[in-house]
Amino acid sequence: MKDRTFLGYTLIQGFIFVGVFAYISGSPFVYQKIYGISPQLYSLLFSLNGISLILGSQFVKKMAGKIAEQQIVLIGLAVAFISCGAVMLIVLIQSPLYALVIALFLFVGSTCIISSASFTLAMERQGHIAGSASALLGVSPTLLGAIFGPLVGIAGENSAIPFGLIIFCSGLVAVLTYFVLVKNALKVKSIKSQIRS
Repeated sequence: MKDRTFLGYTLIQGFIFVGVFAYISGSPFVYQKIYGISPQLYSLLFSLNGISLILGSQFVKKMAGKIAEQQIVLIGLAVAFISCGAVMLIVLIQSPLYALVIALFLFVGSTCIISSASFTLAMERQGHIAGSASALLGVSPTLLGAIFGPLVGIAGENSAIPFGLIIFCSGLVAVLTYFVLVKNALKVKSIKSQIRS
C-alpha cells in the first residue's frame, strides 16, 4: 500500500469495476423499463459483452511488445472515459437504444484492456509479496463495486440518471487516479534515478 504506483493501478481497476457493477445491476432496468425491450432482447444485448471482452483482450495481445504497457493502460482509460461520458450524455438526452448499446460495448471492452495491462504493471515490483499483492488487486474491484453498484437504483427503476452518473464517475475517477498517483509516482522515480546517475 506504500507503493504509490501499485496503489494507483489497484484503485484504477477498482473504480473501473464500479462502472461494471453499475452496468450489471442497472442495465436490466434501464433496458427493459426505460427502453421497453423484452427480456429475450436484453439477454442478447447483454451477451454482446462477451464479444467486447474478447476484442479487448485481443487488442492487448496485439499491442503487447509493440507499445509499452503504460500506453495500453492509457488507451484503455481514454476509451473508458469517452464511453462513460457518452453513457451519461445518452441517459440525459434519452438517445436511442443503439447509442447506449454502443457506448456500453466500448466501455466493457475498455475494462478488459485496463485490467490486463494494469495488473501486470502493478505486480512488476511485488515479487517478494506477490500473493498479498495479487489478493489486494483481486479484492478491490469487487469491494468497490459492491459498495457503489447498488446506488444505481437510488432514484427508482424508472430513472437512468444514477446509472449514467455512476458509470461516468467511475471512468472520471479512474483517469484522475492515474494522473494523481501513477503518473506522479513515475515522475518522482524518474527524477530520483537521474539524481543517482
